[in-house]
Order: sequence, then structure tokens, then C-alpha cells
Amino acid sequence: MAKSVFPVPRGTYAGMTEAQVTQARNAAQQALLSLLNGTRPMSAGYNQGDGGRNVSFAGASEAQLRNNLRELNTLLGVSTSRRAMRIRYR
Repeated sequence: MAKSVFPVPRGTYAGMTEAQVTQARNAAQQALLSLLNGTRPMSAGYNQGDGGRNVSFAGASEAQLRNNLRELNTLLGVSTSRRAMRIRYR
């Protein structure tokens, strides 16, 4: 049986339990879905009597979210990568 990596010994998720890593993965998946569906705005604006206001923020890009999910899945033992096919000549 494989040795448990929880709590995570080092890195970005150091000290996190399996439940905390699972919760972080679920939040990252939800953020990616919101970004892909267009329901997560990157800027918002409104007008008042004295002029307009605009608020914008920098969110994570799709690539950053996918890399984060890949790292969390690796910690949890969920493999999404395929093994390279090897051709054997006889």
C-alpha cells in the first residue's frame, strides 16, 4: 500500500490535510467552470450622478487554473495523464 502524503510535507499546499486539498480542488474546478462559462466577470462598471465608476481585478487564467487542478489531482492520486505508448519491434 502506498504511503499517505497527508499532511502535505512541503510546497504550496504544505500542512494541508486530504480534506483541505479536496476542498481546494473543488473550489479550483468551480473557478475554472465559472471562467469558461463567462459567469465570472473580470471588470464591472456603473454610473452614478457624479460620474462613472469602474472596478476591475486580475483573476487566474485558464492555464493557471488547469495547472493548479493538475497539481491538486496529483496530490490526491487522481491521474489524468496518459502513459506514453511504446512500440516494441520483434
